[in-house]
Amino acid sequence: MDKIRRLIQDKRGANMVEYIIVVAVIALIAIAAFRTFGTNLNDKTDEKAKVIKGL
Repeated sequence: MDKIRRLIQDKRGANMVEYIIVVAVIALIAIAAFRTFGTNLNDKTDEKAKVIKGL
């Protein structure tokens, strides 16, 4: 019974789980940002490349 009580009270792995959750949330935000701004950035780059080729 004492082993079960110690196992339930053990919080050593909690920090690792919290860091994993934070990293996952940041990754999801980064993916969403790249999808949103990636197309716009690609279009602007192509537009500027056409202008440079025209010179």
